[in-house]
Amino acid sequence: MKKLSLPLIFSGFIAASVMSATTLAHDPKAHNEHNHSHHHDVKLVAGLDKQQIRFADIEPFIEQIKQNDLFRTEQVGSSYQGRPIYRISVGEGDTVVFMWSQMHGDESTATPALFDLMEKIEKDEQWRESWADDITLHMIPMVNPDGAELAQRYNVQGIDVNRDAMALQTPEGQVLMAQGKALQPDFGFNLHDQSRYYEVGNTGKTATISVLAPAYNHAKDINDSRGRAMKLIGDLGAVTEAMIPGHVGRYNDTFAPRAFGDNFSAMGISTILIESGAYPQDPNRQKARAVNVTMLIRALDSIANEAYADVTLEPYHKIPMNNSNSFKDVIFDDVQVVDGEHTYRIDIGINRSADARRNGSIREVGDLSVFPAFVRHDAQNLTYKAGKAYSVPAKGLTLSHHEYLQLLKEGFTHFNGDADKLNISTHLPVLVNPRSIPGSRPQQRQNATFLLQQQDEVVVAVLAGVVIQFN
Repeated sequence: MKKLSLPLIFSGFIAASVMSATTLAHDPKAHNEHNHSHHHDVKLVAGLDKQQIRFADIEPFIEQIKQNDLFRTEQVGSSYQGRPIYRISVGEGDTVVFMWSQMHGDESTATPALFDLMEKIEKDEQWRESWADDITLHMIPMVNPDGAELAQRYNVQGIDVNRDAMALQTPEGQVLMAQGKALQPDFGFNLHDQSRYYEVGNTGKTATISVLAPAYNHAKDINDSRGRAMKLIGDLGAVTEAMIPGHVGRYNDTFAPRAFGDNFSAMGISTILIESGAYPQDPNRQKARAVNVTMLIRALDSIANEAYADVTLEPYHKIPMNNSNSFKDVIFDDVQVVDGEHTYRIDIGINRSADARRNGSIREVGDLSVFPAFVRHDAQNLTYKAGKAYSVPAKGLTLSHHEYLQLLKEGFTHFNGDADKLNISTHLPVLVNPRSIPGSRPQQRQNATFLLQQQDEVVVAVLAGVVIQFN
């Protein structure tokens, strides 16, 4: 294990060791030089570099767009709690393109990308005029503003809006279906986020972008409209191969009769699912955001000049399948566990909460050699040690950073007692009366809080998934 200065806290993503990646074996038909230059000349709008986007974050941009005669802004509905759902439109062409984002409230990467696209449309007149007479573009940047406010997948009824395309029990789902029927788009872009633990096949690379042309029936038939979606995705491979080679996966196309993408596909809409995922050392998914807007720019070009029509289905089918729940946030390899008269070795895999910093749990123990990780440690010279509880004195305790480090080195990882009597002056996680702290044998789903020793000296402390190394 590499020794590092006292103490080093690992809370970001570091690229794991990777094998050679299977990439998109396709060289799509080159667009003209003018259009090609636009695919890599994208400015990300300031103020939206966040893990979670709420309506208050985008409302100032919507108010600005309302004042811009280039765009047509309309409130097409309201959420369950009365928040407005806006549609923003531009262009006057016969081909209708519909893009929508944040149907799941905690999946917000593509929402800023749509505002990046609007910025591009406004500022780059020459590019806009190259397609605006051929395409009418409609965008709903936030379908589920109530879920966004709570940073949760579902709407406030507790319903998954993307499983409401048949019953239409949610006002958000009703709005989206009404728009799909009223606009009758030729192409639809269904923009989501996916788990950061998705891997591209077995390459050891994160699925930063995943795509799908959803099925319209259980037989997974390919008709003209679905074929167009597949061809367009194949054409977009030029963007992903240039920006994130090897980081693109494809979803399983099992027909989901309650989902909007599948229903829109059944309505004859060429539907493209784009899911944003993790990229090394990019917790706010700004890499995926940049790829999103660049893909959407190329898509408008390809639709306007029908470049996608010359692409075969082969590039689409060559995209590797997603490997779900493959990545771990942290893996300690080859840890020794001494449990009474038993001694054995295991790998310990840890996953953290959504912000990748707190509430980490032990995802799996055993042989994890087949799994990639954002951070991986060689722990063959280290021995697992369960942490002890420190009782908070009745008179209270001022916990400075230095004193906390000393307690950790003495084997204390958490506190029991009255949390109000702790005066905390450290940026490290402090666990008070935690549940599921591992004992002598670390187990799956337990709190990722424990120690690693070398020759009876604590050299690593893990606190709710945050790793601290000592000299």
